[in-house]
Amino acid sequence: MTDDELMDVLRAAAAEADPVPELVLRQARAALSTHDLDAELAELAFDSDLADAAAVRADGEDVRLLSFESARVSVELQVEYADGRVSLRGLITGATGDAVVEVAGERHVRPIGAEGWFTAAGLPRGATRVKVTAADGTAVTTGWAGL
Repeated sequence: MTDDELMDVLRAAAAEADPVPELVLRQARAALSTHDLDAELAELAFDSDLADAAAVRADGEDVRLLSFESARVSVELQVEYADGRVSLRGLITGATGDAVVEVAGERHVRPIGAEGWFTAAGLPRGATRVKVTAADGTAVTTGWAGL
């Protein structure tokens, strides 16, 4: 048996005995997606989950509001949770084209409408960010948010 054949047998045995958890694989893919490090960061300006800790949500209300701002672009997100999935409704100011929603190692490209709105439904829960292109061509990305 050659060294390559032995390594293939050992890989197969390790994969069967102790497979890499799917969560670890998704997080590794998300970490490797940072190839666009020169993009301008739109920082979190508001999160309804962090606002006024004394406020109490109404029963059954599963909506979260997030605002991100950069020098060129603002991103307002309404996040709705249902059946373990996430739906986003976003308003983008200062950018046109597409909004790219990255979550759980997946990319979801959604067009930004004439008035700045986009929607993305049925997304998995997890670390999420939105990438857009500002009117002057600058790439802008929001910080990661755990949705």
